[in-house]
Parts: sequence; structure tokens; C-alpha cells
Amino acid sequence: MIFKQFRYEPLGQASYLLACSKTREAAVVDPIADSGADFYTLEAADLGVSITAVMETHVHADFVSCARELADLTGAPHYLHEAAPVRFSFAPLRHGQILTLGTLELQVIHTPGHTPEHVCLLVTDHIRADEPWFVLTGDSLLVGDVGRPDLLIGDHAVDILTEPERVATQYHSIQTRLFTLPEHLEVYPNHYGGSTCGGVNLSGKPGSTIYFEKHHNLAMQQPDAASFAAFVRATIKPLPADYQWIKAQNLGLMPAEISR
Repeated sequence: MIFKQFRYEPLGQASYLLACSKTREAAVVDPIADSGADFYTLEAADLGVSITAVMETHVHADFVSCARELADLTGAPHYLHEAAPVRFSFAPLRHGQILTLGTLELQVIHTPGHTPEHVCLLVTDHIRADEPWFVLTGDSLLVGDVGRPDLLIGDHAVDILTEPERVATQYHSIQTRLFTLPEHLEVYPNHYGGSTCGGVNLSGKPGSTIYFEKHHNLAMQQPDAASFAAFVRATIKPLPADYQWIKAQNLGLMPAEISR
């Protein structure tokens, strides 16, 4: 497997490239416009791989995505969960679906909460083993924290779930769909360090394991969804700047519908 984590330090954001070392097929996950679509194509070219899939774990609210641009540039499908309330066409993902890149398998795990359409990607490299190796957790499970559930734009057709519904759903989806995975799995999230998508306990370390987060993530040590909601609310950071405008861009809304 070819695996690269790209860190955009000003926002504490991580995007990823995964590729099969045999077929040279690659997927880019959660690309950021601050780096630019050309950045990912040049990285792929340097590695000798072709981008055949562009994937997003969810519709982001703290940075403008370049996923659509990258998909247009490479001719690759742009994947989002089927529930994504966007106003453009995309290739829909379903819970349990498996995407194949040569010897790699990416299994979709629907983990609603941070957003209703949020997914994690469970990765298996069959060259090494027939069991999964790591999981890309997006803004669901972070290192030391969880993704915030309050980045709504005030339109129920787009927000879908209220903040209380999101927080309860997030607690249960992490407990039942991530913490039931093998504990040795590595965890690679979308954010780390100073990112405003997590709370004050967000670690600067951009990777962890299911075991360590299951036993030491302070938010997930809360005994129930109500306690979890109170903890997240008490430890949350200030809202990301311009998050409603950013979310509107990533949803494909017209700029006039939500002004900056």
C-alpha cells in the first residue's frame, strides 16, 4: 500500500492519499482547497499513481473542499454518503459498501453525528493481511476528542438533524460502529491540534488507535449520551470563522443564499 497523510497546519486539517502498489490506483480523501486540486495530482504523479476515486467523509464546515474540482480534473468519481444534502451530482456511498482499489478495500461505515451523512473508511490491504489495518475517522472520532455537532446553518432541509439529535447520534455511532472494531486498528482523523472542529482536549498527535481512544478519549468516557452532550458542550472551542459560508460552498448552494 501507498499511504500519505497531508497536513495543512494552519487549520490542523489532514487529507489522505491511499493507493494500491500493484495496480497504482489511488483514492484521495477529504482534499482541501487551500492546498489546491493541482497539489494532489502532482503528489499522485510523483508517486506514479492515478487518482481513480475522490472521497469525502462528510460535507465540511471549517474548510472549503476541492473534491469536486479534483474529480473534474482527474475524471474520477466524487464519493459522498447517499444522505449528503448537496446540490450537485455525486457517486453515493452506503453503509457497508466496499470500494476496491487493486488489493485495497475501503469499507464504508456510516457514522452520523458530526453531520448526518458522515462516514468513516475501514481500510484493508490484502497484500499484507485479510483483516483491516486502519480506519479514516473524518470528524467523528478524533485523537483525544470528537468532532463538534453544532455546525448547523439554520436550514432544516440541509441540517437535517438538530444539535441535540446530532450529539446523541454521534455518541451511539462511535460506541456501536467504531468502538466495536478490532482495538489494534490505527485511527487517522480529519483534524488535530488547533483545529476548531474538536474541543479543548483535541490532541496535536494526528493518529491513534481504537484501543487508546476507547480507553482514554475523555469525551467517550462519559457513561451515556446525556453526559456526553454536556461534556462536549462544556469543552467546545469557538466556532470556526465563516463556517456557515464555508458549509454553503461545500453544499453547492448559491453564494446569495448564505452570505459571508
